[in-house]
Amino acid sequence: MSTQSIKASAPPPDVLRRYRPIRTGGRISPPLAMVIISGCLMLGLVTLSVGSGLMTDLIGQIAAAFGTAVTRLVSQAPATAPPSGVALDTPVLDTPPNGGYTNQPSIPIQGSVPGAAVGKTGYTVHVYRLDKSGSQVQVATVSVGGTTRFITTAIPITEGSNTFVATLATPTGEGQLSPEVTYILDTTPPKITIASPAQGAKLTSSTIDVSGSCDAGATISIRNEEAPGGAFRSQVIGSDGKFKLTVPVVAGPNTIDLSATDLATNTSSTSITVNRDYGQLAAHLAVSPSKFAASSQATLKLTLHATSLNGGPLANAKVTFTVAIQGLEPIVSPELTTDATGTATWQVAISGASPGTGQASVLVTSPAGDQVTGTAGITTT
Repeated sequence: MSTQSIKASAPPPDVLRRYRPIRTGGRISPPLAMVIISGCLMLGLVTLSVGSGLMTDLIGQIAAAFGTAVTRLVSQAPATAPPSGVALDTPVLDTPPNGGYTNQPSIPIQGSVPGAAVGKTGYTVHVYRLDKSGSQVQVATVSVGGTTRFITTAIPITEGSNTFVATLATPTGEGQLSPEVTYILDTTPPKITIASPAQGAKLTSSTIDVSGSCDAGATISIRNEEAPGGAFRSQVIGSDGKFKLTVPVVAGPNTIDLSATDLATNTSSTSITVNRDYGQLAAHLAVSPSKFAASSQATLKLTLHATSLNGGPLANAKVTFTVAIQGLEPIVSPELTTDATGTATWQVAISGASPGTGQASVLVTSPAGDQVTGTAGITTT
C-alpha cells in the first residue's frame, strides 16, 4: 500500500474578501434594557407576594390546628372524674339505682378507676363491706383491665342496709377508701291496708273514694274492670304512707282491684267489692194514643220521664224508643237525649197495622253508663 501527501494551500486573498464574519454579539439599547429589567422585577414581586400569601395561610392553618389540639388536650376531663374531695388515685363505685333498694339476694358491684391506672401491671381494686361497727370485710378483688370500668362477681347481701367501699391497690401499696354506697335488700311485699270503704259497702254515687295505707315510696294502682275502660288510676305514696284514689262504679256489684309495687320491685295486691244501688232510677213511658183503629193511619207520640237517684230528673241520658205493633216490623227511633227535666219525646206514623195488642218500650242510659227500661201497652182495633 502506498501513501500520498496532500498539501493544502490557503485561499487567495481576493476570495477571503468576499465573505464577512458573522457577528455573535451586539448591544441592546438602554430603553429596551430598562423595560426588560422592570418586567422581570414586577414578575418577581408578584410571584413573591402570591407565595408569601399561600405560605402565610398554610402557617396560619397549622398554627390553628396545633392550638386546637393543645386546647382539647388541656381541657379534656380525666377518664374517671371522682366526686369533689376524693383523691385522684381512688376508685369510684356506681350509685345504686332505685335509691339502693333491691330484692335480689346477691348483686355485682360496679365502678371506675382513674385513667392513669388503666393497663398497669399489678393494679387491683379491693371491695369491702362495712359492718355495723364500721370495720372493713373484703368481699371482692378485681384486676384493673384495659378500660376504666370494673365489675365484681355477684356479692351476697343481707336483709336491710349493706354498705360498700373500695380501694385501688398498686405494687407500692393500697390507696384511700372510696365514697360509700349502700344497697338495701328488701324482699317483703308491700302491705296494702284499705281503710274505706268497707267490704260490701252500698252506695248511690257514680264514683267512690278508696283510701288506706301502704309502704312509703311504693306505687299503688286501682282498677274497676266493671267500669268503662277499666278506670285505671295510680299514685306514688308519700312519706306518711297514706293513699286516696277515686274510681267510677256502675250499677250492681263492683270488684275494685288494688296493686302495689315498692322501691325494691316487690308487689302485692288486694281487692274490695262494693254495690251501687240506683234507688229511684226509673223510666216512665207514655204513648198517645194508646188505642187506635188498625184500618186508619195514626201518629203515635211517645213521652219519657226519666228519674235518677232520690227521684230527681235524669238529664243528658241517651234514649232509644221501640214500637212493636201487630202486623208490622218493630220500629226503632234514633238515639235521643233527655232534657234538664229528664224528658224525651218521639213521634212516629203508623199505617197497615193489624188488630191486636202491641207494646212501646224505651231504653235509657245515664251519663255514668247505667241503664233502665220502661214499657207501655198499645192496642189496635
